[in-house]
Amino acid sequence: MNLNWKIISAAGLLALMMSSGQAFADAHSDGLALGKSNLNKLSSKVNNANAQGMPHYTNNPPQSQNFGSSSLFDVGATRINTCKTAVAGSDKVSNQECDAVNFLAKNPENRTKFPIDPHDPIIKGIGDTINNAKGGDVNQACTTKTTTTPNLYATEVCNEFYLSEPKLCTMGQVVEVTANANFLCNVTKNALEYKNCDNALIVSCSPPVDGCDNGGIIPGSTQGDMYTTWGPIGGGNYALQFGVIGDNYWYGGYMGVLNVRTLQFNINNVSTVTQFMLANVWYDDYLMVQVNGAVVFNGPYGGSSLSLVPKTCGRDHDPCNRVDVGDGQGAVHAPELGNSWSGSPNIDLRPYLMNGNNVITTSTVVGGAGESAIQIQARMMCPGSCTYTWDNQCVGLDART
Repeated sequence: MNLNWKIISAAGLLALMMSSGQAFADAHSDGLALGKSNLNKLSSKVNNANAQGMPHYTNNPPQSQNFGSSSLFDVGATRINTCKTAVAGSDKVSNQECDAVNFLAKNPENRTKFPIDPHDPIIKGIGDTINNAKGGDVNQACTTKTTTTPNLYATEVCNEFYLSEPKLCTMGQVVEVTANANFLCNVTKNALEYKNCDNALIVSCSPPVDGCDNGGIIPGSTQGDMYTTWGPIGGGNYALQFGVIGDNYWYGGYMGVLNVRTLQFNINNVSTVTQFMLANVWYDDYLMVQVNGAVVFNGPYGGSSLSLVPKTCGRDHDPCNRVDVGDGQGAVHAPELGNSWSGSPNIDLRPYLMNGNNVITTSTVVGGAGESAIQIQARMMCPGSCTYTWDNQCVGLDART
């Protein structure tokens, strides 16, 4: 019995290997026909003498440990795992078992599906085995059984499984390829964005105010013998007085004397000066007033200049001076007129002013004794009061950062 089982198993394994190696239907049919034609011949050849001549035959095969096993699945799984890592030796015949096991385990989908007839002895034998099964567990080792007639055939049924191993994978990016695809993945880039905003100062001012002293007129240097004042006189007006209002504080004698005095002052902005008027004059005997070199007043006779010209006078032709006022008559006036003059010419001096330094010049001819003084009235425009408000237009941008 032991020998028969080995021969039948070897034939079955050879048939499986041949069917697995041939993917075409004619190979399968040829193998099936070959097996059937040799079935009776093989059974008659099974004996101890012939078994001794079989390659690699032994009374104690390595698989004897599996005889009587209660689970053919475990036996097959163990064999698959063993052959998976087995190293092929130099004997190709010895390597055939693991070659067949590895091929069948790795290529289940390529094997030809064998059509099994319902009346096949293997299938019919299963029914007999199940119907005649005895109760109890099989826990005895295989024994040798001898029979004479008829030959006893044992049908072995096993299940073959492909061991599946659990695998884990992670789904990556799914790229949908269309006719317009450029085969590039989406790329996210960071870029610097420059934004501008204003934090504006809003200045709101009331209208300018006329009649104030904003420092637009700043008195400067004067001669030591000239009195100068600058201050308010009411109603938003300011007075600039140059000289002393008095009598006979200069001496000219018979010949007469020309007294020239200057007053310098600064104006920051001429456009803010709304009034600059020669309001009053006091003098004895002659007075000429100039603003930045332009003659604006010449009294008492008018004219464009004022000078003393040496002359000879009287029966004896004594030396003397005569006054030329630039009226085209020449030097015909005596220095002493015997009178003190005053007046309110109200001459607008703004056309003669300029930004920065300004010079007022008074020229006084005194015969005997005399004096001179002038008064200028001024008004200035001052800026109105202002309020300041910040308009922060960067609030939205600040919130982003």
